Amino acid sequence: MSAIHLAGTAQAGHLELEVDLSVEPGETVALLGPNGAGKTSLLRILTGLLPLTRGHLDLSDHAADVPDAGVFVEPHKRPIGWVPQDRLLFPHLTVKQNVGFSPRARPERVDQLLEVLDIAELADRRPSSCSGGQAQRVALARAVATEPEVLLLDEPSAALDIDSRHLIDNLLEDRGDRATLLVTHDPVEAATTADRIVILENGYVTHVGSPVEVRTRPRTRYAASLAGLNTIAAVATGSTATTEDGVVVVLGEPASGPVHLVVPPVAVALHRTAPGGSPRNVWEATVAELQPAFDRVRVVLDGPLPIVAEVTPAAVEVLGLVPGTRVWAAVKATEITVHPA
Repeated sequence: MSAIHLAGTAQAGHLELEVDLSVEPGETVALLGPNGAGKTSLLRILTGLLPLTRGHLDLSDHAADVPDAGVFVEPHKRPIGWVPQDRLLFPHLTVKQNVGFSPRARPERVDQLLEVLDIAELADRRPSSCSGGQAQRVALARAVATEPEVLLLDEPSAALDIDSRHLIDNLLEDRGDRATLLVTHDPVEAATTADRIVILENGYVTHVGSPVEVRTRPRTRYAASLAGLNTIAAVATGSTATTEDGVVVVLGEPASGPVHLVVPPVAVALHRTAPGGSPRNVWEATVAELQPAFDRVRVVLDGPLPIVAEVTPAAVEVLGLVPGTRVWAAVKATEITVHPA
């Protein structure tokens, strides 16, 4: 029995989605894809806010949307908890009233979630007085308060501080038989949280597999862009982090304690002379290897930060890149994502 079994099509504006997707009880599946691929629209299909045009949707082995048979289960009757990108908290209710809004939310479960997510002291406040991280925790608590069989998360960690990420991650790990579908742009979050990864591009599923399978055998250019992320262990103190080799990296967001610094290869700019301009992380390195990757070239660098850059073949030619070439590498602080270790 699948918690989610979708095989159908739907129209979302100018985009037609044609998706075949299953999620098993107790499984976490991460849904990744470029902007406009249809990820949020797919969640709207599951919630009942976007009906299928043909095909079928089963939730916990019960038909939820079958156009040909005239079956459509209203959103409030589906066994789903949903955390949308904009949270949709009720501004006129307190935090505790938001969490316990559903008639199916037991009072003791509400109190437990307030404690687990460290928002008990906010219980009598309105959402407008909460920070972004606190509001996200309130939205998550409301979604799981009814103990749903399916949990849908749309970018739950976007713009969150590290403490909020820890609390949310800990709650999601305690999932029991609940199936979770997580929409994210962050491949590190997907790789460390999900049992499987589904890649959606232009309304179609282009790749399904474990994090290792997607990383080692990417089937599309987008999947390949997720495969070679630079991950650097460091210890953060405020706006900087120091690697194990003593290299200080400037961060775009404050952090503290052991962290992983994640740098997309496309964010590493290469120059033959020291670059000027806006403040960023700049260091000198040597080209160790050139690796063709679809329509781009991965440049493996040796230096204070062993890292991989990704450039076009034209840039390789213009810069005269060959193994042994000395270059300057630069990464803007805002391009570095910080994850707790």
